[in-house]
Amino acid sequence: MKRTGWAVLAGGVALSAIGLALVFTSNHENTPAFTAAANLIVAWSFIACGVVALSRVSDAHFGLLMSAVGLTWFLGALSESNNSFVFSVGNLLWGIPLAFFIHALLTFPRGYLETKIVFAIVAATYGLLSVGPLLFSLFGENTGCNDCPPNEFVLVESKAATTVVGLTFIAVGLFVCGATIWVLVRRWRVASAPLRRILAPVFATSAIAIALFLLAAFVSAVSETASSVLWWLVLVAVASVPTAFLVGLLRTRLARASVASLVLRLGEARDPESTRDALREALGDPSLELAYWLSERSAWIDLSGSEIELDAETEGRRTTLVEHDGEVVAAFIYDPSVDGELAGAVGAAASLSLAGEQSIQAVRQSESRYRALLNAIPDLMFRMSRDGTYLDFKGDRDDLAVPPEELIGSNARDVLPADVAERLLEGIAQALETGEVATGEYELDLNGVHRTFEARIVRDDDDAVLIVRDITERKRQEGELRSSRVRLVRAGDEARRRLERNLHDGAQQRLVSLSLALRLAHSRLRDSPEEAERLLSGASEELAQALEELMELARGIHPAVLSERGLSAALEALAGRAPVPVGVTVPPERLPPAVEAAAYYVISEALANVAKYAEASAVEVSVTRQNGRAVVEVADDGIGGADPTRGSGLSGLVDRVEALDGVLNVESKPGAGTRIRAEIPCG
Repeated sequence: MKRTGWAVLAGGVALSAIGLALVFTSNHENTPAFTAAANLIVAWSFIACGVVALSRVSDAHFGLLMSAVGLTWFLGALSESNNSFVFSVGNLLWGIPLAFFIHALLTFPRGYLETKIVFAIVAATYGLLSVGPLLFSLFGENTGCNDCPPNEFVLVESKAATTVVGLTFIAVGLFVCGATIWVLVRRWRVASAPLRRILAPVFATSAIAIALFLLAAFVSAVSETASSVLWWLVLVAVASVPTAFLVGLLRTRLARASVASLVLRLGEARDPESTRDALREALGDPSLELAYWLSERSAWIDLSGSEIELDAETEGRRTTLVEHDGEVVAAFIYDPSVDGELAGAVGAAASLSLAGEQSIQAVRQSESRYRALLNAIPDLMFRMSRDGTYLDFKGDRDDLAVPPEELIGSNARDVLPADVAERLLEGIAQALETGEVATGEYELDLNGVHRTFEARIVRDDDDAVLIVRDITERKRQEGELRSSRVRLVRAGDEARRRLERNLHDGAQQRLVSLSLALRLAHSRLRDSPEEAERLLSGASEELAQALEELMELARGIHPAVLSERGLSAALEALAGRAPVPVGVTVPPERLPPAVEAAAYYVISEALANVAKYAEASAVEVSVTRQNGRAVVEVADDGIGGADPTRGSGLSGLVDRVEALDGVLNVESKPGAGTRIRAEIPCG
């Protein structure tokens, strides 16, 4: 735009010479010195503002408008001509610079028309100040100037037409003025602090110029001396308007001079907040916010490390991305009134510092995640040197062999039993030499409790990290599992021996006796039919008893009624054979077969114990379904004192229930009866 600027300057010089010549040779100009000074001061104020704006790419459009105001201001000097045609042209064009001025005022500082109402105001202004003077010239001669040349464009003299044109001109002018004031007031109300700092000089100088113009027009009717002073003040006020425009435009250019000091401040910044404050000062925007890009997470984070949505944060704001070595590292979000070129320069100056801050933020994020993971691990962690000295630890102090203040700096040989310490040192040496994880188990007595620990040792540079997990409970459960398996095997063996004994002593003996009776009856069938008939009758009774005993054995193995009719019918049959009254409560719906079988045998064993030991007068049996679990309870009013650890009956039930991931509890205080409660998951 340098050529355009030089062209504007050349045009301004040429028009200035023409305007001065017209003013000082005019036969009808009473104050040529004042008029010439006014034209030069006002016109060149706008021309200077326009040339400065044209030197910046982002303000080029606004620079053209400012230059247009200054150059067309000399069009009014045409009305100073003694030539009637030139004089008439000057009367037609006097309002053009005012139209350019209102256009520039409504585009400041962005350089473009923002809304439809603003576009309509500008269009109405151009129409009013170009068509209005033309209509006046068509219907009337120049009035109020006896020495002025005649109007060359008069078609017909008509006061009525001139009045209508004048009223229309006033109406449209009031709309333009009112709408312009409304737009400017609204723009001021919604403007941010940085934008108000730019708008304030323009609005203030414009308001002062308008107020002085109205005052001078009023005073001129009263005192010519006072009005001449006021008109000089109006001249200064009008000339200050483009100066205010220039100050607003130069504010960002002057701010660029602070980029060098920004680099120094960024070098002194010790945290992201200091970096943000330096950027705020450089751009003159106290609302500026920083965001860092974390490529490993594909996310933007703010200064506190929280993830943010950049699109949501930048609504109604402007964003500048900062790159370093071709990669985006950060972004700053700022007021849209801030100059975009300045923001780009500041971003370029801050790229190195922001890249460093981004790396620090990435490390902080990783450290925060790893620390959260470490804190979530319940295990003890020790950092130890090669010789077994404790350097640091994390965990519950109750899990330590000695208090924390005694642990750090001590050697494992002074803290742990000799055999444990030696095994630990061997593991440290193995981990440091091979780089592989060394594992092992050891036992300690802590606070009077014998505990078992599992150790894992990993290399960390020249030191070792020891991760210790308390596996006492796991070892106990493993022991219980092994004991449970032994009990299950023993219970199976005992059940098979009991079945064999029952068969041998019961049904087997009867079947042998039946076989002998049938042979004897066969041998007597011809010789003594009566005796054979008696033997067959006895064999029939023996067979019925054998069948009864076999059915009883089958019920003990797995009752058919349980499979065929469900738990309710099976428990009713079981209660019917009990020696004491039994109340039964069972849900109407069927339970899974394995759960029904477990519940049946829990109740069967409990009723058998009641019959043998409880001396109870009544028993209550209930099976309910609660939160996805079958709850089985058997309560009697007997003498209590049952011990689930003695005998195989209750321990076998514990194994059966635990095999289904259930639990079985026995409450049996002496003299308070016994309550057996089993909870079995049932889906």
